[in-house]
Amino acid sequence: MAELTVNGATLSFDDTGTGGPAFVFVHGFACDRQAWAPQVADLGRDHRCINVDLRGRGTSAALPPFDVVTAADDVAALISELGLGPAVVVGHSLGGVVALVLNERHPDLVLGTVIGDSPVSRAMAETRGPGLPERIREAGTMEPAARMVERFWAEDTPPDVRAYGEVLMSCPPDVAAGMLDGFPEVAARFGELVRLADRKPFMAIWSGAPLGDPAWLRDQTMFVRQEPVPGTGHFFQLEQPAITNALLRAFLDDVANDPRVSPD
Repeated sequence: MAELTVNGATLSFDDTGTGGPAFVFVHGFACDRQAWAPQVADLGRDHRCINVDLRGRGTSAALPPFDVVTAADDVAALISELGLGPAVVVGHSLGGVVALVLNERHPDLVLGTVIGDSPVSRAMAETRGPGLPERIREAGTMEPAARMVERFWAEDTPPDVRAYGEVLMSCPPDVAAGMLDGFPEVAARFGELVRLADRKPFMAIWSGAPLGDPAWLRDQTMFVRQEPVPGTGHFFQLEQPAITNALLRAFLDDVANDPRVSPD
C-alpha cells in the first residue's frame, strides 16, 4: 500500500505492476479498493495498476467533501502526481460516474473510460428531491442503504462476494451520505458526460440486471462498447473476475486501434 496527499487529503492506494497504458481503478458508493482486487492482481502482471481508496474509505483520510466531483479531482491529481500520463480509468457503480466526471474535467489525463454497472440512465438523470443521503444523515446509520445493498446480489452470487456487503454497511454514515451529495446535478448531465467519454475508447460492462440503462446509453452515443456479464449481481467483477479481466484486456485492443487517440 502507498499513500499520497492530493488536494489536502491523504489517499491510500495500491501501485502494482509496470507497463503502459496504466489502469486506474475507482470503487463505488461506500466501497473500498478491494472491489477491484482481482483485476489488479491479473492486469498488474503487465500493466501498471493504481487502485485507490477514495476519501473516507479503506485507509484514506476521511476529509470532507466526499462527492463525485471532489473524487474526480482527487483521482486526477493522483494520476498527475504519479506521472501516469493518460490512463485507462475504470470505475464501478458510482466510481463510473467519478470516471465520467474526471474525463470531462481532466480530459488530458484520460486515455479511455470503462464504467462498470454504473447508474447511467434517463430515469436517474431525471431524479429529483430528497433521497438516500438525506435518509442516511437522518438515521445516523447505514440502515437506509440496507435494502439497496441487498438488491446488489443475484440468486447465484456466492457467499464470499455477498460478504463484501459488510464493507458497504460499515461505511461511516457521513462519508456515505457525502459521496452522494450533488449527485442529482451530475446525473442531470449524464447525456453530456457519456457523449464526451464516447469521443475516446469507451466501454460499459453490465451485470445480469443492469443498474443503468444500456439502451439509453446506446441512444446517447455512437461508439461505446457494451458488454454484459450474464447471471451476475452488481459486483460482476468479483463474481466473474476472469471474464471481467478478459474484457478489460480486450478494451486495450480498442485503445490501441482507435484512430482518435494514441497511448503515447
